[in-house]
Formats: sequence, structure tokens, C-alpha cells
Amino acid sequence: MKISELNLFKAKKVAILGYWKEGRSVKNFLKKLWFENISVLDKNDISEREDWIFYKTWEKYLENIWDFDLIIKTPWISPYINDLMKYKEKITSSIDIFLNNYSWKVIGITWTKWKSTTSTLLYLTLQNAWYKVKLVWNIWSPVLDEIDILSGETYDYVVFEMSSYMLELVNWQLYIWYINNIFICHYDWHFWGENYDNAKKNILKIAKNKIANIQTKEKMLDIKNITFFWENTDIFYKDGKFFLNWEIVLEDKNFLLKWIHNRINICWILAIIKQITEDRHGSIWIFTKMKYWLKEALESFNWLPHRIQEIWTYKWITFVDDAIATTPDSTKAAINTFWDKIWTLFLWWQDSGFDFTELVNIIKKSSIQNLVLFPDTGLKIFWDLSDFEFDKDFELDFSWKKFRVFKTRSMESAVKFAYDFTPKWKICLLSTASPSFSVWNSYIEKWTKFQEFVKKYSI
Repeated sequence: MKISELNLFKAKKVAILGYWKEGRSVKNFLKKLWFENISVLDKNDISEREDWIFYKTWEKYLENIWDFDLIIKTPWISPYINDLMKYKEKITSSIDIFLNNYSWKVIGITWTKWKSTTSTLLYLTLQNAWYKVKLVWNIWSPVLDEIDILSGETYDYVVFEMSSYMLELVNWQLYIWYINNIFICHYDWHFWGENYDNAKKNILKIAKNKIANIQTKEKMLDIKNITFFWENTDIFYKDGKFFLNWEIVLEDKNFLLKWIHNRINICWILAIIKQITEDRHGSIWIFTKMKYWLKEALESFNWLPHRIQEIWTYKWITFVDDAIATTPDSTKAAINTFWDKIWTLFLWWQDSGFDFTELVNIIKKSSIQNLVLFPDTGLKIFWDLSDFEFDKDFELDFSWKKFRVFKTRSMESAVKFAYDFTPKWKICLLSTASPSFSVWNSYIEKWTKFQEFVKKYSI
């Protein structure tokens, strides 16, 4: 929605649907435009209130939603499970407002996992190459806080990491739109897998430049002019070398980021560099500069927190924080990273439409001996374990392999169990394979508790 269109609603009834960071950002943005009739709707209570704004919270927060002239929806509110799609002509979002009012180059990035790390690496590369660049993460500061579109703030490039939650009902062309992988994820929010896939594909269809991992090709058959990379393309990794147009452009030496998924992501950045070079008249100098600063970034950038991060070794046990892993594929990557060093694994299950079959097979083949299961993990990943008590360990004979299992709702109890039953020089891995909202509000609360009790019982 253009600002000129938005201004038509200044005196009309406007709802901010969902609060937290995004809703607060929208509220502040509307205040700058002197909106007169704002309501904030959220299923949770809101402690920070302003007298002139109407607040409706708890179970009936969607009651009379039809009565509003404009609804600005935050990403956390699903339009499917809340029956909002019938009002879609009234719905916009902060992402849609930003994209409709910012005319400079936006590089949109989406895939199911590892997008924050790679977005940061691209940002560092462009920044090192002396471009004016802005990084916007979907889980941190909202874009209307990060970029002041009302004052005309501009950048050479905006690197914008977007979740599937942000893409519904957005219809605006980006400079580059990139997809690496589409795992089964967030199906509970999108109500059905097709909605999830389409949320990521639809914005790709209208992007000026389209880049995707070749592994997504089967899902992209209806989209033309995609630059694919990875295996059997002209942008790939082999024998410790990165190839572009079948020529070696980087050697895998002294890079701090480890593991194969990061090699895939480096190939993606090379695809971005290739596109930028082409748009700047194919300048060899531009390409050489960009390649050099990518190499510099790879030699200095390690990782972001809570993504397969070895954080502490206490009592000869290494505790690994992969708290942001909320899909089976993420946990599979973490297990494959450390493989025979892992002894204790913390798991959750929340019904997001995941298939855990491959993860279970990897767990059986790995060196993992201890499983900490938070509600309601056993019921979905293994089988009904309701006969076993919480906070008492028991033995699970599972397809020729025996595990020591500990069911709990408490991170403190889980960490105590890990200290008691993880041998020296082995790893305790926090990598939950699905969201943990049944116990905590967010992965931030989850890793905070993990850190707290790991340190508490290290003495």
C-alpha cells in the first residue's frame, strides 16, 4: 500500500492485528502520519497502553474484526486459522507498506533454515565492498523501524531476511528474490502445505531476478528465468573449490564457517555477486572486488548465536546450543555436524506437520545414547510414552538400540540429567526439531534457561 493510499484511512477505523515488536512499530509509524482512530488487537494482554488507542485482548480479540476499514496484520497472526482471508481486501502489513514505498534495490531472502547466517554474510560482503547496505532480520527490528521511508532514507542494497509469515498477501517486485530450501515447516500457521509453498513462490514469480537452489526445481516448474545453483549447475562446490561459470573463483581455505550447508549458502552468495556484476555492465573489477570481500568475510565471520554453536565445556562435557532449530531437518544437520561426539539430545514435538522418519533413523544410527523428551515428543516422534513418569529416567528399547530416556517439562531437570549421564568428552545437544511453545514463549527463553542451568550445575 502506497503512503498516499494509506493516508486515506487517517480518520477511519484502523486495526493493528497483533502487537509485540511488529505491532508496536506499526503503531509508531501511524502516529507519525497522525492517524486518529487506532485499535490494537491481540490475544495476549498488553501492558504498555496509550489513552487515545483502543485495546482489545484475550479470547475475543478478533470479535467485530469486520467492522474495521483497514487491518494492518503482523506476521504472527495467521490469516488461515483465524478465518481472516475473507477480509483480505482490507488487510495490509508493514512489509507490504515498506515494499510499496521503497524504490531502491531489495534483496529478499527466504528459506526454512540458515537464512539469518547467510543474510549476515551477504551483508558483510556488500558492506566490505563499500556499498551502503542495510540488513533487516525478520526476528529482530521491524523494517519500518530500520528504514525511515517517510524521510526517504535509501541504501544501495537492503538485505531483507523474510519468513513465510511475512509473505502472505505481499505483491511487489524485489530486485533479487532467493530461495534455498523449502522444508516442511509452519504448516500449522499456513494451514496447509500448499499455502506455505505458495507464500515463498509467489513473490519469486514477480521478482526482477530469481535465484534458487537446484534442489527446489521440482517445486518451481511453473516459474521461468530462475538462476539455479549447486549440483549440476554452473555455480557449485567440489573438492574444496567454488566454481562459477565452470571456473574456480574461491578455494575453501581458512573459512570459519564449517559444514556442507554453509558451502551451499556460499554458492548462493556467488550467484548474487554474479547478478550484481551483470547489472553493473559485467565489470571484471566489480566481480574481483566482491569476490575478495566475500573471502575476507568468510575468514572473519564465524556464526550467529544459537545455530549449532559450541558454547561451553564444563566437567569435560561440551554443551551445544542449536536452540533456533525448529524443524527435523535442522536437527538432522546438527547431528550430522557432530555425529559420533553426541551422547545426549534434547527433543521437542509440536504439531507443525513434520515428518520425523528420517530424523529417527539418523538418531538410531548415531552415537546418541540419551534422549531428553519435552511434551509431547514421544507421542509423535516415537510412540505413546504416557505410561512413563515425568522426571524419572527409563530405558527405551527402540529398533535394536537402547536409549536412556528422560521425560520432563523442566530445563533445569533436563540439564541435571545431562550432567549425570553424559560421559567426559561427549556432547549434550540442544536441537529441538520443532517449536517449543508448549513449554516456553520463544527459542530465546529456551536458550536462556539452557545457559542458566548449564552454568549453575557446572560447579
